[in-house]
Amino acid sequence: MRILFLEFDGVLHPASATSRLSPFSPLKTGVQQAWLFRWAWILDEMLMRHPDVGIVVHSHWKGMAPQPQLESLIGPLGRRLIGVTPGPERWPGIVSMAEANRLRNYRILDARPSAFPPRLTELIACDPEAGLREFSVLRQLQAWLRAPQYH
Repeated sequence: MRILFLEFDGVLHPASATSRLSPFSPLKTGVQQAWLFRWAWILDEMLMRHPDVGIVVHSHWKGMAPQPQLESLIGPLGRRLIGVTPGPERWPGIVSMAEANRLRNYRILDARPSAFPPRLTELIACDPEAGLREFSVLRQLQAWLRAPQYH
């Protein structure tokens, strides 16, 4: 199985869109009002022919909602959600999960490359306002999906 470590903000919606999320309304209502996760369909479409790809959330969203609610928020991508990384920090959580599960084939979609070591080949960095709509991101993700699999 291949794993895609996923950040939500700046990947599935513009990072700035979260500023419209009200802390006083139910999460699902706030998500709908702020039109968050608007680009989840792009990733879902890309992954359709790749049933071997699972999603692990490393976003701070993992602390805002339990896993079943995260599955619901990301729509059709939810069926691929297999877990969340431990701890609050991005890279240490990913390393911990990758080592514990002996992952060799994974990618990280994130809009904050400064949270990772420089020149990390597994990182696909998104523009925080363009996310999955950015051609270079789609090209890198597609190259990984099409690469031959070695177990």
